[in-house]
Amino acid sequence: MRIKNQDFLKRENQSLVLEMILNHGPISRAEISKRTRMSPTSASRIVATLLEEDLIREINILSEGIGRKATHFVPNEHSVLSIGVELNQNDLRIGFMNFVGKLIVLEHLKFASTDPHEIVGFITQRIQALIQKENINADKIVGVCVGLPGLVQHETGEVKISAQFSWKQVPLKKMLEEQLGFSVSVDNEMKLLALAEYNIDPQPEQETTIAMIGFGSGVGSALISNGQIYRGEGNFSGEIGHTIVDPFGIYCPCGNFGCLQTYIAEKFLLQEASKTVPIHTMEELYANYQLGEKWAVKILDKAIIYAAITINNVVCMYNPDTVVLTGTLIDKYPKIKEQIIQKCKDQIWAPVTESFRIRTTKTGVHGVVIGAAMGIQHDFIKNIHFNKETK
Repeated sequence: MRIKNQDFLKRENQSLVLEMILNHGPISRAEISKRTRMSPTSASRIVATLLEEDLIREINILSEGIGRKATHFVPNEHSVLSIGVELNQNDLRIGFMNFVGKLIVLEHLKFASTDPHEIVGFITQRIQALIQKENINADKIVGVCVGLPGLVQHETGEVKISAQFSWKQVPLKKMLEEQLGFSVSVDNEMKLLALAEYNIDPQPEQETTIAMIGFGSGVGSALISNGQIYRGEGNFSGEIGHTIVDPFGIYCPCGNFGCLQTYIAEKFLLQEASKTVPIHTMEELYANYQLGEKWAVKILDKAIIYAAITINNVVCMYNPDTVVLTGTLIDKYPKIKEQIIQKCKDQIWAPVTESFRIRTTKTGVHGVVIGAAMGIQHDFIKNIHFNKETK
């Protein structure tokens, strides 16, 4: 037991030093020792191991006031690659991220299929094609993460249910690992997007807790606190779209009636609109809304009110310092976004009105891919293990 504990502490210290260099490099051995509270000898030995593994590299910086070169360390951006994948109903995005968080390869494809075997085959084919096209050393790839809408058991990589794909109990992680040959993780897209938003432009003094809320093909939320995704039991937290607001409401694909998303999600808005006029796309509905057509205004104003109520409920439950809005209703339709934010002023419970700020995403359409690739790198750093022992 003692050996196991020592090995755990050793790996934890290695991860701590690597994370320190990633987040604060260029940094010297002395500064690493000071910040981590390790002895200079221990810090130096770990640095030596990281250099040997090619995960970091040396740079020389002139010392202030002396003019003498001092050795500092930065991440080796070419040492590790992670792959992020976003899977949606009609879109597939794949990104390769280097060790300093830069997307060096990005591909966006239109792909409409709900068959899991077809999807796995297509993802595999595209990743392999990109590796070959970009002349990438596959040995540097530490893993692949796929983000998609739905209930995902993060530990096993099984998609419990995804209404958008009509999936139940799909072992996506296992299927992809058999085809790709890389370690694979699967997660809910909203959680990955929230992770990207937290890390892409970190402002610790302003954003220690982020609540992400998405309005689009569905309604979902995610919570990031001090850099950690709040998952709940089974990774099912954040499924606010399936909270019931009217038990006598319309049927939702989840099996219940009157779920919140049936008042906001695009599919249901179009169903409601088609009762009046033959509307097939959100673009058509939005165009009629801008023209002031009464039926379109009624449908979208109702959705806007429910969206504002959703934000109020999330704020009351989690008391975040930042609420980030995303989804096609926010990103593609500026008037709807403005109305939702304006309506919040009427719907937010007065005592918490000044306790948070509200903004839209900074990562844009690549957010899920960024969060997925970042998640793989975080796992690599936390579970780092070297063949050579660090004494």
